[in-house]
Amino acid sequence: MQPSSATPNPLPARQFSSQPNPTHHTVCDSAKHHETTARRGRFSRVLLVGLLCHAGDVVAAELTEKDYFSDIPEILTVTRLAQPLSETPGAVTVIDRATIRRSGARDVADLLRLVPGYIVSGWNGANPVGIYHAALSDSGSQNQVLIDGRSVYSSFYLGDTHRGMMGVVLEDIERIEVLRGSNSAAYGANAFLGVINIVTSHAADTTGTVVSATAGGEGVRDTLLRHGWGSPEAFFRLTAASQSDHGYRNAHDDKTFSQIQFRGDLKPAPDTDLMLTAGVLRHSAGEGFSTSAGNPLRTVLWDSFFLNGSWQKSLSPDELLKISASYEQESIHDQSYYQTIPGLLLDFGGRGQRLSAELQHTVGLGAGLRANWGFGVKHEAAFSRPLYFSDKASFERYQLFSNVEWKPHERWIINAGGLWEKHSDAGTEFAPRLAVNYRLAPEHTLRAGLTRSFRSPSLLELKADVRYFLGGLQVGHTYLARGEVRAESVESRELGYLGELPALRLTLDVRAFEERLKDLIRPRGDNPTDFVNSPGYHLRGIEYQVRWKPNTDTEIWLNQAFLTTLNSVRDQDSAATPRHITTLAWFQRIGALELTAQLHNVDSMSFRNPASDRTAPRTRLDLRLAWPFRLGATRAEIAVISQAANGSYPVFMPSRQFEFARRTFGTLRLEF
Repeated sequence: MQPSSATPNPLPARQFSSQPNPTHHTVCDSAKHHETTARRGRFSRVLLVGLLCHAGDVVAAELTEKDYFSDIPEILTVTRLAQPLSETPGAVTVIDRATIRRSGARDVADLLRLVPGYIVSGWNGANPVGIYHAALSDSGSQNQVLIDGRSVYSSFYLGDTHRGMMGVVLEDIERIEVLRGSNSAAYGANAFLGVINIVTSHAADTTGTVVSATAGGEGVRDTLLRHGWGSPEAFFRLTAASQSDHGYRNAHDDKTFSQIQFRGDLKPAPDTDLMLTAGVLRHSAGEGFSTSAGNPLRTVLWDSFFLNGSWQKSLSPDELLKISASYEQESIHDQSYYQTIPGLLLDFGGRGQRLSAELQHTVGLGAGLRANWGFGVKHEAAFSRPLYFSDKASFERYQLFSNVEWKPHERWIINAGGLWEKHSDAGTEFAPRLAVNYRLAPEHTLRAGLTRSFRSPSLLELKADVRYFLGGLQVGHTYLARGEVRAESVESRELGYLGELPALRLTLDVRAFEERLKDLIRPRGDNPTDFVNSPGYHLRGIEYQVRWKPNTDTEIWLNQAFLTTLNSVRDQDSAATPRHITTLAWFQRIGALELTAQLHNVDSMSFRNPASDRTAPRTRLDLRLAWPFRLGATRAEIAVISQAANGSYPVFMPSRQFEFARRTFGTLRLEF
């Protein structure tokens, strides 16, 4: 079924042996030999083997089956059917509420460092974005980002998701499910290279009052006030939060992001659930350069408002009907004067809006067979004469989707489905998927899948018409989109392995893939500039994630992605893909204290011009030390976080000396 805000049932309990691996000593001896002779580039492989070896030494009594499998939800993101990890037709990373708190992250983009293959940056520090595998855009337009089932990409500009992804308070999140791979078969146009599904907590789970304040270096100033109340028939939550910081060093990008969020969960009947959410968001950010006539220093204001609702009725134990709808509006104020031509106004502002509605039906079709189907409609519009030379630019999308899950045998699971979309300007697209899971044993699953996904052109790519006037006379014409671009597409093939190894208190998820990107939309350097389709290229690689919990006080994550670009006709496309990305995270409880250490490394890459803005390989160390305690009936926590504790590092545009500076800040949290 569609991503739901309700917390699903955990996976069924599994029986497992707590005896050590009988081959432990042989493998460990080999690991020690390699560790003494390996070069720096082989460090991570040795570390992975070492983790597997050391797991055999853990005292079995320290963890129970409940400890290891608690809080592992069924996954809703891949097929819209609730499935355990071993049955999903794709690799999924789940970041739960406890991990979010322990990470010390301040926004969702920062959390994506915990997901294999994700690159986290932004054209300045006020606009953080998470990108999967390659920097195809600065604003995350190739990701589908959902918050309680509501897509948050922008209708106004390039379909970007970076501001929308900031529009959720981390304190309110129950979990984040990240599908590593394409999924237009379930969600359509923007699920091009990944789906980030953010599920906030049911209002019944957040009653009471929470107050939090954060302050520290680089202008970090964050506040939070949340109150939840209600009864079994209706629970409600109201959250107000604000974040501020100075962004990157040497950049004009001071940021303040403020938001008020509401959620209500009602139960009008025993078999019916109603969820309502609403929010008001404001982003104030520095932009531009002192040396640029066409991009001068200024402050850009972004305001957004949304309403979202879903009604869900259980028609029988294996049949569910869901109807959802949302309305979103955003406005941007971005004006400045061209520095070398007095009186020439540069205006990139305006207003965007989206109205969407969807119906989904999930039904059991007999033993080992179930399916969902549904249809949806979206209307998107932008109001900006400076960008479109008209009062309104708009289009509609109509979608029809379905997925069938068939279990012909206890070891086999077949998922087949697809989505058909009619775009009023860009034409018709079809995104199919076929995937097979084979369970070698209760703890070992193989996956194989084929899928095609697409990204439809944004309003700007279809209808941009940017002209400049001085004294009523046209003096410039920089963009003129003729509306001839086709949708971008990607054909993905993948093989995967999931090992859920309770005897080792460890989960290993491996994904090998090839992604054939076609018809990528690029600006053509004419005057005025149009948007055209470029040939694209291939990405090939392997990534894995290890999650190890040797005892109740310790948890270790190790993620790596190894990437190769093939058949690229542009140096920038090849440079946009780092060869490897590594994250090592250690979560440790020491008595009453909590310690977190995260080490994140990204190989050399470029977001824009590879000749002048190729970043060197960079490593970032984040540390967090927290002390949870009680003041009578009040739960409290003091935490100190240091980001880039190992020192500042160049980011995004080294030619302008952009740096993410070391920043240390403290947080006081009270829960009444």
